[in-house]
Amino acid sequence: MFEEVTPDSLRTTAPKIVGQVADDTLNALIQQANLIALADGMPKRVKVNDNIIPVLNMATLDMTLHLASISNGKSGQGIISEKVDVLEKHYADTTSRGWLGSSKWGLAYLRLYRLFGAGNTPRLAVIPH
Repeated sequence: MFEEVTPDSLRTTAPKIVGQVADDTLNALIQQANLIALADGMPKRVKVNDNIIPVLNMATLDMTLHLASISNGKSGQGIISEKVDVLEKHYADTTSRGWLGSSKWGLAYLRLYRLFGAGNTPRLAVIPH
């Protein structure tokens, strides 16, 4: 069974993103990510083909790594390459991808959101005119 999200599980999953981040910071990101997942309607578990999938933990892990990656280092700045001698940086165009589309972890979260969270619920809006 998928265990609870901890600083150690984050370091095992994505050492390049969170390897040097303090446990207190990671715990704060985990709490924030868990609240986001709960607000997005992620269920704790779902049954798929007689298997129990821990959706809330998966979403919390993905969102935590997304939050860490967009605020940390080159991936957070959108840098896709850098030249050292005559300083040169190339940035990825993330303007059309949206917030969750700016990292692979955000895209993984978005997939869970669409499959199991409130992202699969059609929303209606009444616009007065």
